[in-house]
Amino acid sequence: MSTTSRSALAVPAILALTALAATVPASAATHGPLVRTAGSLSDLQPAAPGPFDGATAAVQLVASSKGSHALLRVRGVDGPDGVTFGAHLHAGPCVAGDGAAALGHYNTDVIAGVTPPEVSERTEVWLDITVDDGAGTATASVPFVPLPGARSVVIHALATDHHTGAAGARLACLPVVW
Repeated sequence: MSTTSRSALAVPAILALTALAATVPASAATHGPLVRTAGSLSDLQPAAPGPFDGATAAVQLVASSKGSHALLRVRGVDGPDGVTFGAHLHAGPCVAGDGAAALGHYNTDVIAGVTPPEVSERTEVWLDITVDDGAGTATASVPFVPLPGARSVVIHALATDHHTGAAGARLACLPVVW
């Protein structure tokens, strides 16, 4: 078999394994922290001042027998108290100045190839924060364990619309890699 033939067969096999891994029950996952990361938020709109310029964040993902739990803490937000910003785990990496690099929301249905995918707090990790004294904290529990990779938590300009998952412009992000 030629190298080209093997490569052509490998791609569908990799896609099938990825879909299978995305559907593995949470009970089969390792318990405990998947990832902990903290640092300065990357500015996704460097040409304009924003509420997260100079802010820091910390994210922790923990696997459990029921799925996974996420915690997001943001400090140094320059905005009025009571404002809510959408924040989500995204499928791609955090690249300063390039919000599109983060790809779409990490959605377990999309990863598994479900058509049409459900967009909800059961299939995505939504971590909206409401500003209080320059900081915000959010938690989310989901019935799945995200697959490892170069992911990001993206903070958006608006609160998450619970019907569509939309949350406006991408303002800042934090790399989440495991």
